[in-house]
Amino acid sequence: MALADVHYGYEVHRSRQGALLPKWGMQQCGETLFSLIDDYQPQRLILVGDIMDGSFSAAETGLFLDQLRERVPELILVEGNHDRPALRRGWSLIRSHCEEGFFFTHGHEGIAPPSMDIEPRFSPSSLIAITGHEHPAISLTDGAGLRLKLPALIQQQCSQHREHWILPAFSPWAAGGRFQPSSTVLATWACTAKRVWKIV
Repeated sequence: MALADVHYGYEVHRSRQGALLPKWGMQQCGETLFSLIDDYQPQRLILVGDIMDGSFSAAETGLFLDQLRERVPELILVEGNHDRPALRRGWSLIRSHCEEGFFFTHGHEGIAPPSMDIEPRFSPSSLIAITGHEHPAISLTDGAGLRLKLPALIQQQCSQHREHWILPAFSPWAAGGRFQPSSTVLATWACTAKRVWKIV
């Protein structure tokens, strides 16, 4: 199981910077993810960057990761641009992860896998790149004024043999923005709490 952009502790971090926010995001993140883990029983959970929101939420994020470590056999933490040294001091974060034809990196530094991260049995050109960072979303309208914005999973072709999948932001605070594709979009998946469906 892989997900990106949890931005855990968003409301704590932003409140300490002066924002007035209700404190429901961390609870929702925890309940949703624990429910997914209970349902799917993954052997490995890969958090693809921006695990925390900022330095003021390091303690809360560490406690959250402690809870996750008790629920999954293996927890892999890929570093994102929001993951501050305060978190890295207590947890081992890596820049990228590769397995079974997939290359995971947050995406803020590009998607090309460094050769040192690739096992000899994998061809870098054929790996599917899995990133976060962009918070893609899709807006649906009924033509009469109703508008619904939903997080989206984007599958795009970035070369003749290589695909790039952009994960939706997991955080309820990071609804995302309109996605501007840089390559040919193969599929867009709208994501809600109860359903995921392909947008034609």
